[in-house]
Order: sequence, then C-alpha cells, then structure tokens
Amino acid sequence: MALSDALYPGNPARRNMVVRLHQELINCVELNFDATNELIGALNTHCQCKLQPIKMNKNGTIRENCDVFLAAIKSIQDIMQVIDGRLKSNVDPDLYRKLHDFQETDTTKMQILRSRVAGVSGLTGTVAMGIFIKLALSQVTTRVLSQTTMIVAKLGACVIGSVAGVLLGVGVDLILSTILGARERDQLEVAIRELKTLVNEYKPASKEYYKTATSWILREARCLK
Repeated sequence: MALSDALYPGNPARRNMVVRLHQELINCVELNFDATNELIGALNTHCQCKLQPIKMNKNGTIRENCDVFLAAIKSIQDIMQVIDGRLKSNVDPDLYRKLHDFQETDTTKMQILRSRVAGVSGLTGTVAMGIFIKLALSQVTTRVLSQTTMIVAKLGACVIGSVAGVLLGVGVDLILSTILGARERDQLEVAIRELKTLVNEYKPASKEYYKTATSWILREARCLK
C-alpha cells in the first residue's frame, strides 16, 4: 500500500472514480464517431458526397480525436450550406423562406423540394431531400449539433484531454500520474469534479446526437421515399 493510501484511505476509490468517469467520456466519443459515420455513409450514398469516414486514433489523445470529430461535423455542415446556397438561387424567395421556417412541416418542405428543385445538384432523389431537410432545415438537429460540438470542444481542452494512449487503456497510469503527488487527495477530487461535470454535460448530449443522427434523420429520410 502506498503511503498516501495509508494516510488517505479514500484515495484508491477516488482513483477508480477518475478511471470510470474517463472511460464514460471515451464511450461518448466512440458513440459520436459511429453516428457521424452513419451520416457520412448516407450523404455519400444519397447526396453524391465524397466524405471520408472517420476513425478513432486509439494511440491519440481525447483532444486529437475530438478534433477529428469536429472537423467531420464541419465538413457535413459545409456541404449542407453549399446545397442551401444552390437552393437559394433556384427557388422563389417565398418558398425558400418556407424551407427555413421551423413552423412549416417536413411534408410541406418535401413538396417544395420535389416540385421546384428536383434538378438542384446534391438533391437528386427523395432520400437526399429528406436527409437535407433533417440535417439543414431542422431546428432540433441544429440545436443538437451545436450543443454537441460545444461540449466536445470543451472536452478536448480539459487537462485529461491531452493524455495520450488513453483509448487503448494504456493511458490509465498516465491519467493518474498527472494528478499524483504530495497533494494526491486534493488533486484527485479536483479531477473527479472536472470529469463529473464533463460527463454530466456530454453523456446526454452524445446520446441525443446519436439518436438524432441514426434513429431519426436516416429513418425519417427512408420513410420519405
């Protein structure tokens, strides 16, 4: 038993808590990668995009992997903006405003797209139109993406976000080594508070992003065929 454990018998439990919370964050990152790859696959298949799937670097840091995720989301949003720009130049201003009116139903927006902009590049098909509606014209999706990217950016900037190799589990000792020392108990408690805050924010946001990307966007798009 380490001397610090004899002096502070609660430290082993604190270490375990740090590792558990850290793993919860890793699980959320992995979930977001899976959801993003679902979106990329749908966009490539139905919207003639050429986005590359993203893959977690298991020897990298949380920060590096968060940067990969954020870059992928930006690429998706950029494509939606390009398509939206084409729409704006091809659709009557009143109809264009209806497309971006959150009070209008998806059915109405689909009717506008089908009748007026069938030839717009990037929306060649009912499924493509459905995906565009869910990704670019949905208030829910906009909110979820904004919330998720904000929290992921915060996660990447935290102290533990810079520890390398954590995705293989080999970084556990590195995590603990960053907070051990003469004031181990206090440092462990600080780390636990930071991780709890991140988990409490990121876990529900991550689940909502996954649900929106896989269960809602893609399923609804298929139903619009």
